[in-house]
Amino acid sequence: MESGFFCYILASCFVGLNSHTDSSHEAWDEVVMVKENTSTTLVCNGARLQGDISINWKVKSVAADEWKLILSASEKKKFSGGASKSSMRLTDDNFQDTGDFSLDVLPKVEDGGLYSCLIKKQERKVKERIFLLAVLKVDFFPAAPVPQYSTLRLFARVNPDISVSKITWTAPGGLPMKTEKWPTSGTVTKVPQVQNNDGGTYTCTVYQWGHSNGVLEAHVDVIVDADKVASFTNISHSSEISTATQTHKSLLLACPSSQGDYVLLYWLPPDAKKHSMMKLVYQYNRWSGSTSKHSNKLHLAGPPYDPEAGSFAFLLTPDLKEGGLYACEVYLNDVVFSQRTRLSVLKGKQEEAVGGEWLEKVKQKEELMYQQENGGWPFEAAGYLICIPPKHMI
Repeated sequence: MESGFFCYILASCFVGLNSHTDSSHEAWDEVVMVKENTSTTLVCNGARLQGDISINWKVKSVAADEWKLILSASEKKKFSGGASKSSMRLTDDNFQDTGDFSLDVLPKVEDGGLYSCLIKKQERKVKERIFLLAVLKVDFFPAAPVPQYSTLRLFARVNPDISVSKITWTAPGGLPMKTEKWPTSGTVTKVPQVQNNDGGTYTCTVYQWGHSNGVLEAHVDVIVDADKVASFTNISHSSEISTATQTHKSLLLACPSSQGDYVLLYWLPPDAKKHSMMKLVYQYNRWSGSTSKHSNKLHLAGPPYDPEAGSFAFLLTPDLKEGGLYACEVYLNDVVFSQRTRLSVLKGKQEEAVGGEWLEKVKQKEELMYQQENGGWPFEAAGYLICIPPKHMI
């Protein structure tokens, strides 16, 4: 046998070859899942062969029609190049002696795709093995240490994801987290209003289609900054709404139309002397599903609103003294959207319309009562709600 030196044909420009197969689930022999920047081996073994032996490693994306050459090696007396990427090389240069034609890879997420190991003897195919290399990339933002009260975002993306059945995120302590799949970011989860106890190890788990043992885990260590608090300076204010309603009648309190991660509702009673007396009366975190409220008369509104998807509004059934200023704040990452509603609550119910003289007396009485209780009437006459008795009481 000749000397164990081999010629590597550099394929930096990638030679286009005919497509070997399509992108269906039958297009590969083995799935290899690996984390980005983690060394792995695409194992391709064959018999020890004598004579004119060559090995070609090719790659293509799942959707592509043509293969591109990574490297080619044959039995020659000198080297004339190397792998087309420094992160890819043959496991054993003496493959003819050992029968080991494997490829060592240190992949980036963009290196995911189909890989072909083609073994030839005297230009005739001896063996070909196809691999689907699925590369997982995980990341988070903001960078550690994460400021308190900021929104922690965790991202996981697999390229290609055709072999993946699902991707999950688990919080420190093993608590499953709500996830969403976004076109560019992959599978995303969030931790709004981060606290010190949210620090720890978050786990991303990738499950392979049809293989109960085909599982890949990646861990992200998150440190929360105990001395730094996030500041929300990007605040968008909508025009204030003025409205009125009757006692015990359901009213829709509007929130900003922007989708958010969580919502806070504040209330300033009508008799409050200072704006600093505003109270937090409701908060909802759509990622954890947690709710905190201080009144059974307040509820998140249903369709066309969808709190679980980040579309918010409230239903309020107020008592007479529950008018005042309501402020709905929707938080999306580091941006705040604010909508204020100034509400007047009147007692009584509308039964039927009657003559103008009695109508004016009732209107004046309701106006006087409200002025006495609230120190002023904030609305024009067109906004008054009045009490009209049945005809037999007139």
